[in-house]
Amino acid sequence: MKKPLLMVLLLLAAALASCGGDDHAPTRLRVLHASPDAPNVDVYVDDAKVLSNVPYPTLSSYLVVAPGTHNVKVNAAGTTTTVINVSPNLANSTAYTAIAANFVANIQLLLAVDDTSAPPAGQGRVRVIHAAPDAGPVDILVNGQKVLSNVPFATISSYLALPAGTYNVQVNVAGTTITAIQANLTLAAGTNYSAVAIGSVKTAATNPLTLKVLTDGQ
Repeated sequence: MKKPLLMVLLLLAAALASCGGDDHAPTRLRVLHASPDAPNVDVYVDDAKVLSNVPYPTLSSYLVVAPGTHNVKVNAAGTTTTVINVSPNLANSTAYTAIAANFVANIQLLLAVDDTSAPPAGQGRVRVIHAAPDAGPVDILVNGQKVLSNVPFATISSYLALPAGTYNVQVNVAGTTITAIQANLTLAAGTNYSAVAIGSVKTAATNPLTLKVLTDGQ
């Protein structure tokens, strides 16, 4: 049975807080399940289960964790089958988004460093993360202007600062006018975002290509 989201987040908070995070200079970690054909998953940090039965495409809240190396495992929910087993070194005073990406047969962890600094006055920042495994390389257009070209799967772009407002974002098959994803993105002044391309062509009936927008550092 699925645990309520609140209980899941409380479990994660308790487990990661026990790692000894520094309240004066916190290191923070959140998790996004972005593997479009993977089952629900359990997440372990240093062998303690901190997320249970997490469905695609859930994003957890940030939790405080001590700086240093931590073992992170992702299991098929309710089993001992580990599909991701990594030990990232998390820096002091840094926020991270850990993305379980790719099809389950080749699932991998993308670790993105989130910008928590304030954008220039009146602007927001946005970056693109390509986590759609069978979309192929893509071009990114903002209000019809190409800003990134031939972006391969698993790319985490730099942040782009833009005046606050609403923008039309297109994800095109690289070198073509074929649009795989189109969405409006509203940037608030003083806020940083990650626009994550998720889903797949193969799972279009259930988990189609789409843009999942994350607010970074909050």
